[in-house]
Amino acid sequence: MPFHPYTLCPDRQSLSLTTTIPNNRQKSKRNPRIEDMKEILFDAIKGANVPRTPEELSAKLEVPVGDLMPLIEEMVSEGRILRTRKGKYAVPEKVGLLTARIQFQRNGSPMANPVNGEPAMPLHIRGGLRCMPGDLVLVHPMPNGCELDSIVSRGKDTFAAYVRIEKKAPKGGRKWQDAKMIATAVPCDLRIPYDVVLKGDISFVRNNEIAQLKIDIWPEQHRPIYASVLRVLGNAGSMRTLLKAVAEDHGFSTELTEEAEAEARLYPESPEASDYIGREDLRALETFTIDGATAKDFDDAVSLEKTENGWRLGVHIADVSHYVRPGSAIDREAFERGTSLYLPGYTVPMLPECLSNNLCSLMPGVDRLAMSLFMDIESGKVVDHRLVRSVIHSHARLTYQAVNRMFDGGETDIPDSVRDTLYAMRDLSHVLRNRRHAKGSIDFEIAEPEFVLNEKNEPVDIICEERGESERIIEDFMLLANETVAALASDTDLPFVYRIHEDPDTDKLKTLEKFLSGLNMHAHIGPKPHPGVLQGILEDAREHPAYEVIRRYMLRALKKAQYSEKPVGHYALALKDYCHFTSPIRRYPDLVVHRMLKMLISGDLDHTSSMTKRMPEIASASTEREFSATHAERQADDIMKASFMSHQIGRKFDGVVSGVTGWGLYVTLPNMVEGLVHISTMDDYFEFDREKSILVGTYTGIVFKMGDRVRVRVDHADVPRGEVNFVLVAPDERKRINTNEVIS
Repeated sequence: MPFHPYTLCPDRQSLSLTTTIPNNRQKSKRNPRIEDMKEILFDAIKGANVPRTPEELSAKLEVPVGDLMPLIEEMVSEGRILRTRKGKYAVPEKVGLLTARIQFQRNGSPMANPVNGEPAMPLHIRGGLRCMPGDLVLVHPMPNGCELDSIVSRGKDTFAAYVRIEKKAPKGGRKWQDAKMIATAVPCDLRIPYDVVLKGDISFVRNNEIAQLKIDIWPEQHRPIYASVLRVLGNAGSMRTLLKAVAEDHGFSTELTEEAEAEARLYPESPEASDYIGREDLRALETFTIDGATAKDFDDAVSLEKTENGWRLGVHIADVSHYVRPGSAIDREAFERGTSLYLPGYTVPMLPECLSNNLCSLMPGVDRLAMSLFMDIESGKVVDHRLVRSVIHSHARLTYQAVNRMFDGGETDIPDSVRDTLYAMRDLSHVLRNRRHAKGSIDFEIAEPEFVLNEKNEPVDIICEERGESERIIEDFMLLANETVAALASDTDLPFVYRIHEDPDTDKLKTLEKFLSGLNMHAHIGPKPHPGVLQGILEDAREHPAYEVIRRYMLRALKKAQYSEKPVGHYALALKDYCHFTSPIRRYPDLVVHRMLKMLISGDLDHTSSMTKRMPEIASASTEREFSATHAERQADDIMKASFMSHQIGRKFDGVVSGVTGWGLYVTLPNMVEGLVHISTMDDYFEFDREKSILVGTYTGIVFKMGDRVRVRVDHADVPRGEVNFVLVAPDERKRINTNEVIS
């Protein structure tokens, strides 16, 4: 069935979308010729059998040395090439080195994350070098990790810290009132394991406040960090201040640049008449949004129409790219952030709120610009699709809670016409989901904690609920839209940012198999399992008492999804092509995807070749920012959980062992709070069997393994560090068994 016609607004000349993507705040626009020259230079260095001097490279490329050196120095600072002791240049891999980013584990152990995507490795530091989180380094790979060779460039030079102002004990019989005031700081970020001494003006800072600091002197050997105070974030006892510190530490500034603020003030309150030109008028089409009760940035609206042989699903996405032009101050700010950050009761949007919560948000009862994807679906398969620039008028703002209540037969104020559409959407969602599962897609269904907050933004309850029918409907529709758009880009060889998920590592699959065996689930996974095999294991384990631990362990056994300029597929979704298209208000890759799709549907493909060079940088930066956001959100959740548990000291709970280490057991409660039972509090001397991931009592023979049910008492909660400690109420009634009988 052909697509029915919609009213088409008068045409206009297309706007240029070819301004290049920025590299960072300081470089607002990059000359494409410079980027191309860097690639040519890199290829020349990489292709050489031995390190080359600048003069040799100059002769080969027929470019003056003076023109090459700035490019060479920039590539050295990026870690793409290195300078040898003899003043020659080479690619790190050619001399046995890897370029990596530094991260610290919670116990202070440094790890190196290779920028080429290889797994993170334990880092051994020699000499007086002292690394910081985010530092770009060169490392020597070793059998048991890697050794630090050199620091290429430092990471972020600002961080949040607790200020400590105290008097230094007087010497030589001097009076206490003559003692000097000493200002130090303790980093909020547990990944910074160094002492901090404050310099400069501290007159505006009070003791026990949290401040944003700037590093003046980096740490070396036995020397601490010397830093100055940029601004005070707030009192350390305030939950909002703690969350603000988490955001700042992960590169999510709570303030826009002055340039971005100035641009934001120029936006109108609503779309203007000239914005409608060249767009399909879909304002009469019944569209609506379904989001959480507290959501303000509505990225997506949906519509559904009956066709002769099936359904026409409409997914309408806010046209952010119409307002945020490449190279603008707001675009640079969005690139730096990469994503919006959602912490409990505290949000740092990627875009100014005048865009995210108003002009771009698909609010009900107002006209908004959109990119509309129509998909004709028969028996769960997309048989035709069409992507257009549009103007829509959302008919309703629905919440997940209200729609779920309607499906359960409860009272709601949802209009009857919308109800009929929702029931049809539910039926279509089931068909799409069944088809996806038949292809082998893995559905982890991870329950995320929802915090009930008081007026001080402090948690008074933690609720863990599985996704309802309405959440699944939107998820199924967005997955289909993302897949359809990605296939369109792949088929046309459009420069693009794909969402990829690579096949899992064989070693991690073996570890998963051994873990399942220890829970009496003897599944054969094999070295290259179809994702459907893992989905089958999850379905078989649904009634297992350690089901939550099993699915989280399986999730950790898989690689992390990331962004890439290459369509290598998505393992967990069992898809050949996939991307992120549906959330340009809160994700930068989606914004870039929209820009490229506009080039495609307008036929303006003259400049796509110049964009090809920029896609790897955009994909890499977006992946890095997403990882930072994920880490920040987990840290904030831990702080919230510790805050809630600080009011439960002495109470007893049933839990499941979710981790076994040499220093104790990690136990997860039904409310998703995870705490440590330290080995020193247990009634025996326990030995850790690393291969089997078990703790074995020396005298009692009692064995603890993941999945065990235990009863614990809340012993301590450190709110700023986000840590909870339990003690076992009493050992489980277990017979003494040989460890070989536990895990074969």
